[in-house]
Amino acid sequence: MAKPKKPMSQRTQLRLGREIQEQYDRGVSWASIAVDFDLSMYRVKILAKTYRDDCERKAHKNQLTLFK
Repeated sequence: MAKPKKPMSQRTQLRLGREIQEQYDRGVSWASIAVDFDLSMYRVKILAKTYRDDCERKAHKNQLTLFK
């Protein structure tokens, strides 16, 4: 039986998500990104989504502080 991998920290997930999203925004395919990072395509998409959600959360938080 394979040994389970150590879970990634939140900071690592966001850093990888940013790098993945930047590559995708430059036009690199999900499959190519998955090969580059040695991750599954599903995991790559999840990391990118985690990064995008964090950016939206921060933008929303910053927008709310403008109106206080």
